[in-house]
Amino acid sequence: MKKIITIFCIACLSVSAIAQSAVRIGNYEFFVRNTKQDSLTKVFVEEDPCPPCPSENETRPKPKTYRRYNQSNTFGSIGLIVPDNGSSYYKILDGNSINLELGGLRTYHLGNWFALGGTLQYSYYNYRFKDINEEPDFYSKILDGKPFEKDFKKQVFRSHNVALSAFTRFYLLPLRYNGDRRLYLDLGAQGDYAVFRHYMVKYGKKDKDYYKNTDAFNPFNVSAIARIGGIKILGSNTAFFARYRFTEAFNQKELPMDLPPLTIGIQFF
Repeated sequence: MKKIITIFCIACLSVSAIAQSAVRIGNYEFFVRNTKQDSLTKVFVEEDPCPPCPSENETRPKPKTYRRYNQSNTFGSIGLIVPDNGSSYYKILDGNSINLELGGLRTYHLGNWFALGGTLQYSYYNYRFKDINEEPDFYSKILDGKPFEKDFKKQVFRSHNVALSAFTRFYLLPLRYNGDRRLYLDLGAQGDYAVFRHYMVKYGKKDKDYYKNTDAFNPFNVSAIARIGGIKILGSNTAFFARYRFTEAFNQKELPMDLPPLTIGIQFF
């Protein structure tokens, strides 16, 4: 009853001022009009929509959604095998033991901050030793206890591999929708299968001896890999990586010591 009386009073005051007016109270708007047919005052009550709706010609923008996509790249890399002079590893020469790779990388972008990926590549390892022929077990197992007939220039262990890896990528900065690279961190694992491996002694340019003891050299190895990328150097996308092998390259039943497990390097995409 009180509400009706209030509305009626407002209507009478409004009619005395103008033929039609509006009074707003909160979310309610009161329209007061005088009809020509009679002196009855009509009061119309309209409630504002909350929140306000768009007009007929207006469309609200749709919220942005992330569009998943895939991306492929080829890459080449060069790495240095880090010497380890501990009692568990054979000594290698600093800066002379390298790892080279050439292959393809594919990433599956599942979110603005997250992706999965994998690689398939040819992987080459070259370990240059320091006086490994003087190690008693290596001398007896690999060289069959026979000394070199002449002075040698170098002795190396080489492995030609087919490698696969899988990784999880975390973007440290947002990734644009056009696929431009941003700073990221990859964490994953890599498996190498040695198609061809041998220990080689080089005397001259063409004078070499090869020792292919398949019992002493393990064909399959698994490594953990970490990579920081999305960095441009001289206009090229680059990444820095570290790879740590946690399986033995040499059969520990045949040879008591192993090859150093850590490799660090740079990749170019």
